[in-house]
Amino acid sequence: RLRQYLGAESQLKQHHPYPDDALMIDGLANEELSKLGPDSTSKRKVVQNMAINQRRFSDWLQKNGRGSISSRLTGSDEQQRSLKDDFREFTTNVEVKISVGFDRLRQYLGAESQLKQHDPYPDDTRMIDGFANEELSKLGPDSTSKRKGVLNLASNQRRFSNWLRKNGRGSISSRLTGSDEQQRSLKDDFREFTTNVEVKINVSLDRLRQYLGAESQLKQHHPYPDDALMIDALANEELSKLGSASTSKRRVVWRLASNQRKFSDWLQTRGRESIASRLNGSDQQQ
Repeated sequence: RLRQYLGAESQLKQHHPYPDDALMIDGLANEELSKLGPDSTSKRKVVQNMAINQRRFSDWLQKNGRGSISSRLTGSDEQQRSLKDDFREFTTNVEVKISVGFDRLRQYLGAESQLKQHDPYPDDTRMIDGFANEELSKLGPDSTSKRKGVLNLASNQRRFSNWLRKNGRGSISSRLTGSDEQQRSLKDDFREFTTNVEVKINVSLDRLRQYLGAESQLKQHHPYPDDALMIDALANEELSKLGSASTSKRRVVWRLASNQRKFSDWLQTRGRESIASRLNGSDQQQ
């Protein structure tokens, strides 16, 4: 299954977009894929092809010293114009006519804008984004208000983590499932944080704690970075096909991902090559 997934992902992996573009492109693609059923093969291919085109363009921008897509997509008129000019130049060297869906990316950035203005702790970012993606994967394409609720909650969580980081307090995830003292100090910090906030906000610490519990097996292993990317992406793709009531099936996906990460961790600690680097390699590598 990993080999099959790598085959579908191979075109994505040959391009190296700007990090901010990669985050945006992958986020939009995952959102689009989460709306499709497991039988929507042709539609999934369309989404993946669009992501490939977007990553390819960002790769070209980076190699040619131009600004990233996301840094200019919702910027000034001059920035947006220069992005279009770069795209025209990029397509002169492309054999077939391609689209990168600027409007859809712009729309996605608009929905994500609240998230991006905050700079949380890296460990909190992973937890918050993972939890948000899991919640979004349970929603249908028409659940606009519910999607907004998930994004708003993620924005609040990132805002709180940003505040903690700026004030030299520990991250959310480092204390959320810690000792009674650590959990108490986190609640105290949240109370202090909310005294400086104009409106009442919620960060759902209990739901994050529940999510961390499900993730605990994954987090104790430290796979190779290329394996982590592959394993997590495959797990997210599998989870996006499941409904909110598929608890047992979701657990199977997590357990498989945990086993894969555990194996990659073992390879790394013994100086063996990663799974991803050998999975589609020569007969000897396999």
